Amino acid sequence: MLKLRFTVAAAALTVLTGLPVANAQQGTNGGSILDGQLQTQQDQTDSGRYEARRTSTDSRQQQPTVTQAIVQKLQKANENEIELAKMAMQKTDHDELKQLTQTIVRDHEALNQKLRQFSNQNQAGSQGQRVPAQLCQIAEQACDNAMKMTKDMLTKYEGQDFQMAFLGQQCVAHTMMLAELKAIESTGPQELQPIAQEAISKVEKHLEKAKQLAKKLEDDEKQRS
Repeated sequence: MLKLRFTVAAAALTVLTGLPVANAQQGTNGGSILDGQLQTQQDQTDSGRYEARRTSTDSRQQQPTVTQAIVQKLQKANENEIELAKMAMQKTDHDELKQLTQTIVRDHEALNQKLRQFSNQNQAGSQGQRVPAQLCQIAEQACDNAMKMTKDMLTKYEGQDFQMAFLGQQCVAHTMMLAELKAIESTGPQELQPIAQEAISKVEKHLEKAKQLAKKLEDDEKQRS
């Protein structure tokens, strides 16, 4: 009987003393679960912050600086001038116009070479205010659209009509480029100003020659008529 009571008492003691332990264990497990949930939430928050920072950094790296955007725009304009000049070189037999197109190709290729060297050597261009990538894409697409429309227009003409159309287009294009180069020279990034100054003298000569040649062709046409 005593043994039975002892056994029952021991069992009861085990149960009674075990309850707080069990409760403590349950509380510990519950706390562990809660702590785990909180830790998971914290990890997710930290991960989200990291992803946001990484995305922001990646997005920023894809955005060119003001200097880089200007260089890219000038390179695109030069490439278009070169392509149109080569097109005119093939379509005209006028000696002075051929000479002008050769000069345009040579000078704009030289300018693009300087811009490439600048991009490769000037590390300051990687720092500074950024330009939204979408804005650059729109500007590039607009430039491509203008180039396509210009070529479509010029291909419709032959002979004297082509020569006058090409010279008119060159007067407008070089006027716009001259205006942009002067803006860079006066208010643009300081590191680009020497390149702009050198380019201005070349573009001014192209523009003046295009005007003179257009006037000469117009006068020749009047005399023939």
